[in-house]
Amino acid sequence: MSGRTHVAVVIAAIVYFMIGSVWYTVLSGAWLEGIGKTKDQLQSEAGTTPLPYIVGFVAILVLCYALAWLMARTGAAGAAAGAKLGITVALLVVGAAIALNYGFESRPVSLWLINVGYAAVGLTVAGAIIGRMKRPT
Repeated sequence: MSGRTHVAVVIAAIVYFMIGSVWYTVLSGAWLEGIGKTKDQLQSEAGTTPLPYIVGFVAILVLCYALAWLMARTGAAGAAAGAKLGITVALLVVGAAIALNYGFESRPVSLWLINVGYAAVGLTVAGAIIGRMKRPT
């Protein structure tokens, strides 16, 4: 991958992560209900460790690198093609993987919609960013 691709992936990951902070702030009540915990329970379990945020950002970075790799392999170029591939990966890969786990964990569909919705928005935007920045000038 070129240096320009690495920059695009890092920018896309940062934007994706920032979308998550807004997404889960807006949907915090429904998300907490979906996982069956209160805000106080989460805070007492996690304390003040930044580990969930670090793990989350690294996971998003991996997703963005995988998306960039798929874009290169499929010839997807430009923001629209990147966005299209991003939402496809979010719904068909991430969504299916989460559904598999949630089915056995008896998680509510509302939680699946929240989490997969975030992946769909995040990967769509990330794909658009990567596709736009990779476009030849």
